[in-house]
Amino acid sequence: MAAEPEKFPNPSQSENRQKPFPLTKLWLWGAWLFYVGYLLLSDVPPGESLLHTQPATLQTAMDLSLNFWFVMPLLFPKLSPVLNPALEGLFNIVVAWGLLFWGFAVDGRGQRIAIAPFLVGTAFLTNVFYLLWLCVRQPSPDPPALPLRPLEKVGESRMLPIAVLVVVAAALVWAGVARPEFGSLSDRSMALIELARRDRLTYSFGVDLLVFWLFQAALVKDDMARRHWQEPLTLWVTRLVPLFGLGFYLLRRPPLRQNP
Repeated sequence: MAAEPEKFPNPSQSENRQKPFPLTKLWLWGAWLFYVGYLLLSDVPPGESLLHTQPATLQTAMDLSLNFWFVMPLLFPKLSPVLNPALEGLFNIVVAWGLLFWGFAVDGRGQRIAIAPFLVGTAFLTNVFYLLWLCVRQPSPDPPALPLRPLEKVGESRMLPIAVLVVVAAALVWAGVARPEFGSLSDRSMALIELARRDRLTYSFGVDLLVFWLFQAALVKDDMARRHWQEPLTLWVTRLVPLFGLGFYLLRRPPLRQNP
């Protein structure tokens, strides 16, 4: 017997947007509090907590930012900081993944709190802001009225996932072959693992990848509903395939059918 297709919210029932989901909210708030408490404030993970950040950690964060998207290393190699290319690749993948969530800019329509600060914050502090948006938002399955705002136009553009996936591909290549003095791919990987065992910043990048994967599809069902699109296979690909599944969704989804 064929399985019934997964049902999506009915955008015509506007009262659904105001219906509370206490268990879901409790779970999301719990996830956010655990993330902040465990990763930023506690002494359980490797390295120093946010309350005891050392100058060396701040310098590494600054160096990674200077080498963002490999612009400085490629244009000004003598001026750019020299870091493990695997760490640089990991950093850029985390940032790129966060930028994919800009594809859900229309999710901010009609919310009590604007989505823009959370999208910007996600690019800098990842799940501190992404999980927090999931906590404070209300279900938003209704198509937005015209005209689209500038940020929403960026989010609806196919160029967003294409540009981000190009950056991810470049980050993977950079991690594997850039800066030959760092040795083979195996050497780089082992050095990155060893760094994650003692450095909170590197460790946090790995945690961010896991949390992004767990929650990357949290906004997809509402996004499908506002497009009047039901395709359970695409939903499951987005849920199960880290990063590339989300890029696949943003490339494949149909345009909005906007309310006049």
